[in-house]
Amino acid sequence: MTESNQMRWNIGGWLGGQVGGTVWILVAGILSLWIDVNTAMIVIGLFVIANVVGMLIWRRRDKMSAYAGIQILLPIVGAAGLATVYMLERSNIYEAIQIGGTVSARSTYGIIVLVVAALMLMFYFQFGRKR
Repeated sequence: MTESNQMRWNIGGWLGGQVGGTVWILVAGILSLWIDVNTAMIVIGLFVIANVVGMLIWRRRDKMSAYAGIQILLPIVGAAGLATVYMLERSNIYEAIQIGGTVSARSTYGIIVLVVAALMLMFYFQFGRKR
């Protein structure tokens, strides 16, 4: 595992990707507080869960590769995003909290799935395949 093309653990890259992929969930939860506190708490909980899992993966970095860690984290962040959109849409909050334009919930589901799948494939082709 000493190849130069191996993905390496890096605190800035890990936390940047983890928080960068989930901060919008926190913002959605905060914006939802003024409309429906129960939904907002669930959404904020989704943010917390995804980040706790990310921190648990980080703490186990001595037992797994950075590649394995990111391939676990990406679908968890994606699932938290999909659940967030579902909760907001179900509570009729999704469109109300959008600022500067509206993207349908249906489009957002597709974007989340596409981005997560594309990132997982990109990491696979860059770091996961045996050479």
